[in-house]
Parts: sequence; structure tokens; C-alpha cells
Amino acid sequence: KKTMEGNVVTFSAMAVVGDKKGHIGIGSGKSKETLPARAKAVRQAKLNLIKIEIGYESPEEKKLGADPHTVPFIVQGKCGSVRIKLIPAARGTGLVVGNEVKKILRLAGIKDVYGVSSGQTRTTFNVAKACLDALRKTTEMKL
Repeated sequence: KKTMEGNVVTFSAMAVVGDKKGHIGIGSGKSKETLPARAKAVRQAKLNLIKIEIGYESPEEKKLGADPHTVPFIVQGKCGSVRIKLIPAARGTGLVVGNEVKKILRLAGIKDVYGVSSGQTRTTFNVAKACLDALRKTTEMKL
């Protein structure tokens, strides 16, 4: 911000919280110093917790009694110019996505997924928000 005295520096931080069991939250905070910005981001992330659905790649896996490990179906999310598509993957595939999305999916409890992203993916805030938008759609019902 510009003032009569010059530039005023502000720090912005983003935090993601999750329990690796299907709950995930994201928050951002701004302050003139880094520590208060981080604290605001963590508080906001805890307030924004959502439940996501973790599923199986195929119905046979569910019959065998295995633990859910991937997204239940193809989901897409967007924020700004960033578009993310998460595709279910077989057990043992791992997280075939970008580094920022990988961190979010680990916190959500997803172990195997394919991902495609497009747009200005260097904007990490928008990538994180687009990933959360896609995960939010796992609990929505299409009519």
C-alpha cells in the first residue's frame, strides 16, 4: 500500500488443516507481520473445515472391505484462471498431481489420484482454492 511516507508492507499467509480422515479446511490471513498473518490463516482454516468423500476406484474394492483411498468419481474445481480435474486412481498409484495439490490431498486423506491442472498454476493461492473446490464437489449430488 502506498502512503505519504512510502510503501507499507503487508504479509499474507495461507494455511491448510486436515485430519487425514476426510476433513479439510483452508484459510488465509493478512497482517503487517508474518506471525499474526499465519495465526489468522490457521484460525480461518479451522473455521472453514468441510467433510469430503473418500472412495474406491472400483466397486469390487468396497466388497473386499479395503480402506477408501481415492476420490469417488471425477471432480473438477476452479478458482480464477486455474482449473483442476481429479481422477480416481488404482491402489498404489500415489498422488500424480502438482506439489501444492499433493500437500492438500495428503491432509485430506487421499492416497491415490490422477490430476490435470490448467491456467496460471503458479498462483498457489488459486491452485489451493481450486483443489478445495474440487474436493467439495465429492459430497454434492448431481441431478
